Amino acid sequence: MAVTSAVTDLVKSVGELAASLFNAVYTIFETFFTGVFHLFTGFFAFVVDIFQGVLDVVGGIGKFVAGNIVMLGLIGAAGYAYVRYTAQGQIQGQKARETIHAAGANAKKNT
Repeated sequence: MAVTSAVTDLVKSVGELAASLFNAVYTIFETFFTGVFHLFTGFFAFVVDIFQGVLDVVGGIGKFVAGNIVMLGLIGAAGYAYVRYTAQGQIQGQKARETIHAAGANAKKNT
């Protein structure tokens, strides 16, 4: 009975050895393919993050340029309004001086 039990245990041990080897091979392949899969997904995530970063930078630069255009436009409009206002005042002052000068000349002619 001891011999049959020993042979049974030997067969079980060989079966467990084979199962262990298959399990080890499966684990190695599964780990390798999982690593390759994660490598590619990480690469694609990296590329997507780069493009998102580039778009963020371009958007930031666009906002900066648009803000500068608006500010320069406002400054230009204010400068134009100032020049028009002061030029209009000079024209009115010149007309007033011409009127006064003409009235003075007419007064001299009348006397």
